[in-house]
Amino acid sequence: MRLVNVFFFVLLAFVLFVLGNLYLTNHDLLVREVVIFGENIKIQSVILLAFLLGFLLNVLYTGIMELVRLVRGLNDSADNRLVKRISERMQDARDLVAHGLPREAKEILEKILEQRKEHVPARMLMGEILIKTGSPEEAVKLFQALCEDDPEQVEARYQLAEALMAVRNPDASISVLKKLAADHPKKALRAWRRLRALHMDAQRWDEAMEAHKKLQAYFAGELSQGEKAQGAALAYQVGMAKVEADQFKDAAQVFQQVIKDEPEFVPAYLSLGRCMILQDQEAQGLEIWIEGFRKTGEGTFLQDIEDYFIQAGRPEDGLALLRRVAATSKHATTAKFFLGKMLYRLEILDEALDLFQEVRSQVVYSPILFFFMAKIHSRRARLDAALNEYRQLLRNLGVLKLRFECAVCGHKTQDYADRCDSCGSWNSNHFLFKESDLPDGPIRGGESGSWMAML
Repeated sequence: MRLVNVFFFVLLAFVLFVLGNLYLTNHDLLVREVVIFGENIKIQSVILLAFLLGFLLNVLYTGIMELVRLVRGLNDSADNRLVKRISERMQDARDLVAHGLPREAKEILEKILEQRKEHVPARMLMGEILIKTGSPEEAVKLFQALCEDDPEQVEARYQLAEALMAVRNPDASISVLKKLAADHPKKALRAWRRLRALHMDAQRWDEAMEAHKKLQAYFAGELSQGEKAQGAALAYQVGMAKVEADQFKDAAQVFQQVIKDEPEFVPAYLSLGRCMILQDQEAQGLEIWIEGFRKTGEGTFLQDIEDYFIQAGRPEDGLALLRRVAATSKHATTAKFFLGKMLYRLEILDEALDLFQEVRSQVVYSPILFFFMAKIHSRRARLDAALNEYRQLLRNLGVLKLRFECAVCGHKTQDYADRCDSCGSWNSNHFLFKESDLPDGPIRGGESGSWMAML
């Protein structure tokens, strides 16, 4: 016999002994009668009835609780099975959306929402599908209801902003995103990025710049280097807006800050130089362009100098300045090319040709260089030399090799292909009949930039 059984019997015997002893020692008391509801009942009977009543009540309570637990267990099992089925159907809907079948996914979601009207993932996906299937107004109502039910539902507010954009209500979308950024600053990375993009699309450069500053202030560690560099571009656009409002002094200050932050930002140098000239500070403006060229080697500065002096009727001053730049700049090859181009434009052909021939040995690719040289030889009746330069021009352009062009993306190839390597379109490659992409009009005649009309 196991020790525990022995212990149990010993304990039972002890209890019976104690009860028997209590009964024998208190027999006279237990057989006395008491009156309950007019009836004489022995005390021992009262004790026995009380014990039996307590026992029955305990059994009844235990039975009821077990029945409640059983019912709850059945309900929980049913709920778990329903949750599992809904989860599986949700995955089916997502797969259909991913395979471009939103309408089929919508049918599944409608059945889910019949069973669980407040199922948030199903409502979210339904809203996305409504936008894709051309019902953005319904999507707006759905996402608004989601936001009202749970103001802390961040993703629903993002989707509401997108739905408002789909119904062409950008102002309301911006309001939603601003409120979201204010309520959840730690989750506002997407909000500020979207706000910046919306303001940029609407050309509200001050607001776009403010959104960018918020991103830099709160999420600097999550921004790529390219995204951080957008600040200079946005500041530049703020400056350009001031130029359009004839606020040249304020614009100049903005451009100066852009150059300080991004020393190789070419448009800022160009615009700053123009602002100075428009404020009758020609010397400072020209010096800014020259500084920009020295910093970047970008030829557009020299082109602006050329255009400015020809427009002003002072080509000799322009030639003198370009000669100085060509003699002192580390980007001498580019400077000599633009000096030669201005000489060509002013019909000083022999000096221009000398410069072009000097430049020719130092450049790898410049079709326009060969074009200018060919034109000069042609004017001097040196036809063989001109033909040779045209041959070089064609080789530089490579137009004789690129014989097929994609009608979809314009990608050119030497050989025919059934599918475009660039955009993946089939049956889009066609034989090219044109062999040159040179412009039909004259090469930079007497036209000038629109900003010069303000002089």
